[in-house]
Amino acid sequence: MSWKIGMPNLGHTMEEGKVAEWHKAVGDTVSKGETIAVVETDKASFDIESPADGVLWVIHALAGTVVPVGDAIGLVGAIGEIAPAPGTPSPLPAATTQPAPAERQAEGATAQRSQRARISPAARALADELGIDLEGIAGSGDDGLVTRDDVRARAAAAPRDEAVPLSPMRRAIAEATERSWRTIPHVPLHSHADVTALLSKQGVSLTAAVTRACALALPRHRAFNGWLLESAFKPSRHADIAVAISTPAGLVTAVVDAAETKSLAQLCHEISALAASARDGRLDGAKMTGGSFTISSLGRWGVDAFSPVISAPQVAILGVGRVNRVAREGPDGNVRFVSELGLTLVFDHRANDGVQAAEFLADIVGHLEQVKEDA
Repeated sequence: MSWKIGMPNLGHTMEEGKVAEWHKAVGDTVSKGETIAVVETDKASFDIESPADGVLWVIHALAGTVVPVGDAIGLVGAIGEIAPAPGTPSPLPAATTQPAPAERQAEGATAQRSQRARISPAARALADELGIDLEGIAGSGDDGLVTRDDVRARAAAAPRDEAVPLSPMRRAIAEATERSWRTIPHVPLHSHADVTALLSKQGVSLTAAVTRACALALPRHRAFNGWLLESAFKPSRHADIAVAISTPAGLVTAVVDAAETKSLAQLCHEISALAASARDGRLDGAKMTGGSFTISSLGRWGVDAFSPVISAPQVAILGVGRVNRVAREGPDGNVRFVSELGLTLVFDHRANDGVQAAEFLADIVGHLEQVKEDA
């Protein structure tokens, strides 16, 4: 008996993934649920678990191989049974599958583990961030370990006028942004919300408050909450809101599932925890996909308003600017200073029209201005 290890489908637009590393070699015993490999998509890494107790019989795709969704990257067999002979046809197309003899695969996996052991995780992350090629760097650490200082030295030695390659994450962001901008007719609508009362509440996160306002408004404007897939719109059953987070490696999104079911206090705690995990590089890959609507904020960097790019196949995104103190005339004719938050709703004109977008944005503003104690 054997079990296929396939390249998983981790998002609406995912067509292929890359095998980043194997934690097991051919012939190793594995347990059901044990992490045996890691695969990478455009924005995240995901652990691949063994589908059953047994032995890793075959590695179809060595580290660095790009594999279509659904195709096999390996095969687990029952303990005590005979593994298929090398060269046995595999579920992968012949063009992408060149299985080596078991001994050669085991040596390759051992060499990969040995190479990883000579580069510290911190050095690898810094190299990705700076776009530095680790090939040929002499390690100054114990047993030749490549450290962050070695990566910095390589970066400093590079000529100042030399083009620095984009890091894998920056390249993925660039490709996704270019594709979204080229294919989606972006239309921005600008507004502002009086958040004077909201800011008077102790311990309230503005990001969490905006998330809750969107979560409460989205069920009434379902055409903005979902994905445009070819010629059909697929609405989301919940307000699964993706919050954009800036990290040292680039911009990522963390998804707050079913945000409409959570209180303001719960959202404050969850978003804070997600942001901390993202900046530490510990964010679970599953929390980075599946968002049905996105919020992006540049207010803390002094930006009054901006028009963010829609994250396809979503159909809308909210840009949040900074809070400004402005003078406003009240109903009684008196002028008072209020705290106004700049908001820009960018929507896909293929999926919605301006009037519907204006009504949705007004609903978000209304929820921000009508602060409730039980929020």
